[in-house]
Amino acid sequence: MSDDDGRAVKQECAKRLREAGFKYLAAELEHGSLSGLAKDEPFFLLCGRDRLAPTAIKAWIEAARISNVPDHKLESAHETIEAIEGWPGDRHYPD
Repeated sequence: MSDDDGRAVKQECAKRLREAGFKYLAAELEHGSLSGLAKDEPFFLLCGRDRLAPTAIKAWIEAARISNVPDHKLESAHETIEAIEGWPGDRHYPD
């Protein structure tokens, strides 16, 4: 499968996810970090229900700031914290 084929698969998945109501996951797959994910590349995912997610993201922001990560990436991480903290769902510690 070529890189173009992989992009097409991601776009189709994003379309189906959006239709099923998974708007954040669809956007991440289309335009976020997951859009550039290689076929065999490991990744780590935090969910809004995870009580530790905001703390983990804040730690990432601090490490990223020291490493001179572009400001727009830091702002995106801050926006994610705000979205998680504003999410009305139940929270618990990781399973």
